[in-house]
Amino acid sequence: MNRHRSVERASAAGRRFRSSMAVGVALATPLLLAQSACDSLLSVDPNPNVVDAAREVTLNEAMVGAAVELYRAVDEAISHAGLFGDEFVSASTGPQHRLFAARQVTPESQQGAGGQGRGLSLGGGFYVPLQRLIAVAHLNQQRIFNGDFVELPAGAVDSADYARLAFYEGLGKLYLADLYCTLAFYGTGPEYTTEQAYAQAEGHLTEAIDAADVEPSVRQAALLFRARVRLILGDDAGAVADAAQVDPAFAFNVTYSSATIEQRNRLQVHTWDVGDWSVAPRFRNLTIDDTGAPDPRTLLDGPTPAFDATQELWAPLKYPTPSAPIRIASGDEAQYIIAELSGGQAAVDIINDVRARHGITEIWAPATADPNEIRDKLIDERFRTLFMEGAHLGDLRRYIDKYGLDLFATDNPHGIEVGDITCLPMPAIERNNNPDL
Repeated sequence: MNRHRSVERASAAGRRFRSSMAVGVALATPLLLAQSACDSLLSVDPNPNVVDAAREVTLNEAMVGAAVELYRAVDEAISHAGLFGDEFVSASTGPQHRLFAARQVTPESQQGAGGQGRGLSLGGGFYVPLQRLIAVAHLNQQRIFNGDFVELPAGAVDSADYARLAFYEGLGKLYLADLYCTLAFYGTGPEYTTEQAYAQAEGHLTEAIDAADVEPSVRQAALLFRARVRLILGDDAGAVADAAQVDPAFAFNVTYSSATIEQRNRLQVHTWDVGDWSVAPRFRNLTIDDTGAPDPRTLLDGPTPAFDATQELWAPLKYPTPSAPIRIASGDEAQYIIAELSGGQAAVDIINDVRARHGITEIWAPATADPNEIRDKLIDERFRTLFMEGAHLGDLRRYIDKYGLDLFATDNPHGIEVGDITCLPMPAIERNNNPDL
């Protein structure tokens, strides 16, 4: 496999995103205020935090900038995928979010797709941050390969930094493939199908996994995500092989802070602070089997009045504060992949093992010999354990393709007719401004 192919493929297109890379680095440095030229009015010492725009960015600065892009993209991707895929319902007064939650989305309705994207606009809220993550990761991989950082020799594709960037790029493409029917990357063409985008994500994750100096946590996370992609693409043997290498107790978290609005966990902001999104009915008041005991994986606060004053607001105790971390990769999911592809008693054992790790002592056993009972229980357990961790929408689409099970919601609290799309059309602003589409 040519582990440098992705860097070569888009070198020309990547130059269009150099400004995005610069922004990514800037996000990792203090914001600067212009000093008044009127020295006679005020004399101050030079600001030691000023970054000389003419100097070369260090490898550490580039890596911090890429990590910032990851954090600001992941929570928006998970929250919007949850709104579209029925982990949330809209409690907003705005029609845009209501139609989005009802799966009535057009290329033109994704307003804000070209913005800087941290607010409540749909395209701006998740499309741009994910594309920026992909572009920043890609360009810094290119710079490592070219030897642009003095800290690394040219061609350092086995380095921990190159592996982490490949992981970021693969993760960004995976999230966009979960959400969109077709995609383009790097500001250029061609237009890729969901399956082609997943295949690209698999390639980037493989680069990360195969790097000799990859960090163990990055390798474990990349194996989990590649197992998920392979499961989606129908490579069952590859999915099991990857999942089996993930420690059942493994967790990979992205972290947040209450210091600024940019650093806050948006899942918490939407539900607890703003109150414009509420946990969907399917996840409310869930209990362990028929015991009546609350399921600790999906505990909620509520109901309280929502933003629109007509809905009930249910907020996840999983994310109670702006600094709550989000687990995006886990050994739990790896075990569920093995269970889905194994079935039978092996799947039942895994269901109970995962429950035990989450403090659930009740042992579940199927009531019949019907393998679909185990499959359906596994789907429900996966929904609960991976609640608001970024797997739900991809699962819904996969269950339709693989099992003919349409588990998308068919109604919404606003009485709006629910559409039948299961993925988003490419935003009009991408198609209209991308010269190769």
